[in-house]
Amino acid sequence: MNRNKKRYLMSGVAAAAIATFAIGGYAWYQTPSQAPAGPTVEIRKGSLTETAAASGKIEPDVQVEVKSRAAGQVIEVLVKEGDHVEVGQLLVKLDPTDAERDLASARVARDRVKADLAAAQASLAVADLERKNNEVSQGIAEKSAELGLGSTDAARSAAHSTKVAGANMTLRRAQVTAAQAQLKTAEIAVQDAETRLKEMQIYAPIAGTVLDVAVEVGTLVSSALTNVSGGSAVMTLADLSNLRIVGAIDEAQIGRVAPGQRVDIRVDAYGDRVFQGVVDRVSPLGKETSSVVTFDVEIVVNDKEASLLRSGMSADVEIVTAEQKDVLLVPLLAVQSAGKRRFVRLANGEERPIKTGATDGAQMVVVEGLSEGDDVLASAPASTPPQGQGQGQRPGGGNPMRGMGMGMGARPGGGR
Repeated sequence: MNRNKKRYLMSGVAAAAIATFAIGGYAWYQTPSQAPAGPTVEIRKGSLTETAAASGKIEPDVQVEVKSRAAGQVIEVLVKEGDHVEVGQLLVKLDPTDAERDLASARVARDRVKADLAAAQASLAVADLERKNNEVSQGIAEKSAELGLGSTDAARSAAHSTKVAGANMTLRRAQVTAAQAQLKTAEIAVQDAETRLKEMQIYAPIAGTVLDVAVEVGTLVSSALTNVSGGSAVMTLADLSNLRIVGAIDEAQIGRVAPGQRVDIRVDAYGDRVFQGVVDRVSPLGKETSSVVTFDVEIVVNDKEASLLRSGMSADVEIVTAEQKDVLLVPLLAVQSAGKRRFVRLANGEERPIKTGATDGAQMVVVEGLSEGDDVLASAPASTPPQGQGQGQRPGGGNPMRGMGMGMGARPGGGR
């Protein structure tokens, strides 16, 4: 009898526990689901900018390494790094002693040739007079022979003298011509010597800024014309009014880059300053490095304060490849994906499928599915119900009665 009472008591306790769980589960099931927790953001219209990133070095469009045409020793340097120079401005002087001596020798040689030419011209004049005189004598001798007043031998001798005078004239003319040629050669030698002397002074070939001075007083420089190594560099000049950047763009982005596109330029020296530029040239030939193909893009710096930049600075550039204005934007973190389907969650917990467009890495264009003013979760919830789970289930948990044989899973239809 005691055993039967005990059995009934245990059965009653079990029934009470089951009823308690059933009532609690029913009450949980009837409790309205809560919206996913987290901050929200209001959908607004704005502008989206797509960019292609690259890096490179700032370089002047025109940069010249100045070398000496003549060899010599530096006796004076007239500029220093950072100076602005004009075309034709004197930069460096070399020792002119040897060049001056060569010029003096060339002038002496020219003067000697001039004297030889004058002598040859005088000899030609004498020969011409002799020829004319012999012609007259020949005529008289021949006339006398005809009249019987002179012998034929005298006439023949006069004719011979005339021929000799003519040949002498030809010789003297040749001597004059040779002397004239020698004079031209001597004058060229003088001009060369004068040029060598001028080359003892090195002038600026372009207008620009002195980037580097490679010599000082006493330095021996070699000629860029006669030295097989190309001669000594004296200094480097650059036109800093036209700065450019050559950056490498990955082949995946190069299709969106074209001349004329705006460029934002940043350098470490001016952390918060953004300089402006424009794409000037896109190389048609790719370069492969470590199995990665890139294309060179040349960018012109057209910022009003481009003078702040220095040649050789490293620069990070962002090429604006596309701009969309007055479009709906959603934070990229708020967009969730399931296969090819994209969706967001509204502030009330509703899952809203959307169609998207371009992105700048932080925001994405919403083409369809949202309206301006909608509130969506700013980021995906920490735990998202599996696809097809009813809204009555609590996020991240199953039916509390599951496993007890009560059959209290998701509501029929998967929702309220």
